Amino acid sequence: MKLLVFFFLAFATALPVLSQPTSSGNSLILSSIKGKTSKPGTIILLLKKGVTIGSAKLSGPAMENFKLLSFIKPLGKDGKASIQYSPSANFTGIQRATLQVSNTAGKIVQSIDLTGLSTKGLEGENEAPLAQVIDALGYKIDLGWTTLANNCKPALQGEEISSALFKKAHAGKVEMIPVARYSPDFELPFGYYTNTNQVAVKHQAGILAKSGDFVEHQVLFPAIASGQSSFDPGSATFGFYATGPTHSGYSEDVWNMALHPKDALHAVRTYPVKDKLGKVLANTYLVCFEEAKNGDYNDYVFLVKNVVPVKEEKFSTIFNGKDLSGWHTFLRGIGTTDPNKNFRIQNGMLYVIGKDLGYAITDKSYSNFHFKVDFKWGEKRWPPRENNKRDAGICYNIPPSESDSIWPQSIECQIQEGDTGDFWLLGYSTIEVDGKKNVPANHTQIVKKKDNEKPTGEWNTVEVVSYNGRCVHIVNGEIVNVGENASTKAGRILLQSEFSEIYYRNVQIREL
Repeated sequence: MKLLVFFFLAFATALPVLSQPTSSGNSLILSSIKGKTSKPGTIILLLKKGVTIGSAKLSGPAMENFKLLSFIKPLGKDGKASIQYSPSANFTGIQRATLQVSNTAGKIVQSIDLTGLSTKGLEGENEAPLAQVIDALGYKIDLGWTTLANNCKPALQGEEISSALFKKAHAGKVEMIPVARYSPDFELPFGYYTNTNQVAVKHQAGILAKSGDFVEHQVLFPAIASGQSSFDPGSATFGFYATGPTHSGYSEDVWNMALHPKDALHAVRTYPVKDKLGKVLANTYLVCFEEAKNGDYNDYVFLVKNVVPVKEEKFSTIFNGKDLSGWHTFLRGIGTTDPNKNFRIQNGMLYVIGKDLGYAITDKSYSNFHFKVDFKWGEKRWPPRENNKRDAGICYNIPPSESDSIWPQSIECQIQEGDTGDFWLLGYSTIEVDGKKNVPANHTQIVKKKDNEKPTGEWNTVEVVSYNGRCVHIVNGEIVNVGENASTKAGRILLQSEFSEIYYRNVQIREL
């Protein structure tokens, strides 16, 4: 008996460009809202010469929910079967059945696994959780959560990888196949971007379609209205993006912070793909986008093939943990010497006694950057603030022409108990927050949106993004303050000493 060779293609007849299913083996995956009917899926059978198919029939526990719309017998070349999925009005979840194909003698020569995903309705709480989507697709991936909503914090979840940039693994194109979409209904451009001259340059691959005869924004394998599900980046390092009506989401957090700080900071979670047996599929990743901020990451899900993560570190350490090379200190009433050793190196950290008022400042200036540092409060507080909140800060965009003083013109990210992330505008600097510009003064405070500091004695991570006049303060992975049109856009960076004992470590910067 000669063997049949199969491949399959799921499609919507109403739309011009089609998404391909990506399950391994012989399978067809469909989705629908409960009580409704899915768009048709078609299985195309490629036969060896002389093989004749006699019939096809459905079997399995949920066979009544799948309908064989048509079955065209091959005439020496190929044949096809068209199938729809119709879950009952009271069922949500995953259902499975089998399409059995027999030859003219009645012998089953091929069994094709059918999967149907039924959801409650359109959008919001009605959507399928990403974990359920992955189950329906036939993958075995630990996301880190199983509920619909989670969070948008940068902390990695489950088997998520830290790499946000990629390169092509082998010759040929990179595939970026849309395998799921649970978002509002609109056309969605998607593709890859490259970091060029302090800009994330987007290269569009395709556009996901709006709904037509069938729902396309709450389905598995959403249709592509135009473009392709593949691209060739050459030898370039690249990330992934998708553009909704209000903003673009990027696989690198820094561009979400710099360009769209009011939206999800961590807009993409990326996972290595494993089949249902747990075998890793080489150079294959699931790239999951978050459109809103509820952390479901099922808005747009792409199966990306022929890529390898780029692990090169984008951040540079600007405090070497040994001495203050590249920095100098300034203390009020003392100057640029430090006779009392207010700034000390301890176990690779910058240990600030805090008895003297002043700072350690970089010799180098920076323009368009992502700065981050860990800090922890010590026990000591000094007069005249021994009874006040512990206080310090990060001042940045200090013009090179500014002489040392308390305090030089700058934008400050406050580090103070309960106030970490506040803006202080020093030396008559200005910024706009929520459309309101501060009146130039020697010092002006603009309070953060939320408090995300950990208890005194624990390590905190503070990040500052300064990009073309936009300043973003991030505390422990949460954006707490955003300003626009800063009057000073580049310059040096300092760490304050303000009558409180404090430790700094992991002082790093990425120049965009």
